[in-house]
Amino acid sequence: MSDRQDRTSEHGESPEILVGIMHVTRDPWLSITRDGQLPSWKKSKFQNFSVVYFFSSATKLTTALSTFVEWLRWNKYRYASYAIQLFLLISFRPWIRYIPTGTLVDQSESKINALALKVNIPELISTMRWKKLAFLKYFLEETSADFVIISTASSILNMDLIVEILSKLKNTDQPLYGGKIHHNHKVQDFASGSFTVLNRKSAALLLENTLLMPVHTNDDISFGMAFERLGIQPIDMKSLDFASLEMLREVPRNVLSEVPHFRLKSGPLGSRGDVEIMRELCDEIYP
Repeated sequence: MSDRQDRTSEHGESPEILVGIMHVTRDPWLSITRDGQLPSWKKSKFQNFSVVYFFSSATKLTTALSTFVEWLRWNKYRYASYAIQLFLLISFRPWIRYIPTGTLVDQSESKINALALKVNIPELISTMRWKKLAFLKYFLEETSADFVIISTASSILNMDLIVEILSKLKNTDQPLYGGKIHHNHKVQDFASGSFTVLNRKSAALLLENTLLMPVHTNDDISFGMAFERLGIQPIDMKSLDFASLEMLREVPRNVLSEVPHFRLKSGPLGSRGDVEIMRELCDEIYP
């Protein structure tokens, strides 16, 4: 038994964890998921977690609009992309209380060999708030997991370390909200959409207080604003970003092993190298 397994067993039975990945059924994210992230789940010594990829309905119009907004972001038209997103977000204000229900679908719709939850709303960055609410509803109503982690296709989770961390928090009677912490003028601290950790109490609070989650801002900021208004402060959990293999190779293995989340940001849409970084990273954190 490894030292990490020894430390985890000291806290009794390890917690049950549900991982939710924000899924997109088009490249480059589809290839990153298939070739980079999916193989990583089998490498953990702990297998008491399940992974659900959640996504929504993509049409030619929503795909074209999302691609255009991403192109603006990567080509120094950031404020134009923000303006489009803000317009869309404000347009959804009448549905602030709405919580969609997702449906489990097969590979013909998700395009990956994994458990997938489809939410029948338009596939846009501005609808991510509702997709996440639908996934949290699934977490609470359809699973018995103690914790839920929300992440992205361009992320690698160090599940061995995460199980150890959450084993220490399993018996808390308080709402848990944690992850990679960012700061914003709208909210002092909030967990990044690429790495958010909740327990059942905090997830239930979000679903009960959708009016505290504004629709005119990004989903992770919206979640953070709700928790701030509820008096719940986020727990900071380590995270590292890697844009290249060279950056990864500069970090010693013993440092990597103590980081629960990694995000890959290896370039614009047409030239991402996330898969290669993911493979080498997994070799380091799962020796």
